[in-house]
Amino acid sequence: MTDVFDLIRQGKIKRFFRARRKLDYPGLVSHITQHAVGREPLFVEEGDYLYMIKLFRETAEKFNLQVFAFCLISNHLHILLRQTQKNLSDAMQNLFTRYGMYFNYKYQRRGHLFSGPFRQAACFDDYYLLTASIYIHLNPVRARITDSFRKYRWSTWRLYCQDSEPDTFINWKFIIEMLEEDRPKAKNRYKELMRKSFEYRGEEALEGKKAIGKFSIWIRKNFPDLIHQSKYTENGLLPEGYASDSELDEIIQGLRKKKRLTKPNDIKARKFAFEQLKARGYSTEEIADYLEISRATVYNIMR
Repeated sequence: MTDVFDLIRQGKIKRFFRARRKLDYPGLVSHITQHAVGREPLFVEEGDYLYMIKLFRETAEKFNLQVFAFCLISNHLHILLRQTQKNLSDAMQNLFTRYGMYFNYKYQRRGHLFSGPFRQAACFDDYYLLTASIYIHLNPVRARITDSFRKYRWSTWRLYCQDSEPDTFINWKFIIEMLEEDRPKAKNRYKELMRKSFEYRGEEALEGKKAIGKFSIWIRKNFPDLIHQSKYTENGLLPEGYASDSELDEIIQGLRKKKRLTKPNDIKARKFAFEQLKARGYSTEEIADYLEISRATVYNIMR
């Protein structure tokens, strides 16, 4: 792994990103979540699930999105996708506005269907991307809707675990081929990962931004040589100036081991970690918690 501390010392990482609640650039991979208002449902009957999937396909075609995986639950949904243009917010607004209009007309309701703007967790790491897909496919089990992901109809798990290769707008091969060149073998590895991941117990992605990040660390620790083909290295998914999640985690773990930061390089490393987290959409309070420093220290870094 590249020594990011050396890159900082050598001045090779120069550009820091401003804080934005939504990242939006060609090539970005995002885990999108959306939730109904309060305890209201998003999907009442089979036709509602089918209509949302139809909108997924139409939105992907209109906005040139690559959809990797999804899962629809009665009151929330998950989508894992890659954009090819700078149009993520427009695409999601189109998707959720159209579904909201459909749902309100069908069930004669008024007002907002969704609880607020969609939530985005950008993927900057092969393990994070793989973990996000596993998390999405296990979501019905985590939500206690079923005792087996294989019994759930409204997700893309079959594309990842069954031998057949149906014609579909879902680009499941992108993630599967990270594991093995031989797709049947890759699918077997993926099924084994799904089975092993039942052992993991963590917070929900809808409740905490670090949920899948922590899950990714667990996957990386228990399956250290999992990635056969790197999508981030070979496809240039990381924009200039960004560290991968694994590199960023390495920096943060190194900073946590030091009681006081007095050396210029350590101070630069902390600022780099701050900027990376800020660019990923973390708030000041969340960054302080993540870096295990006070809010006052975060504000000093900002100045």
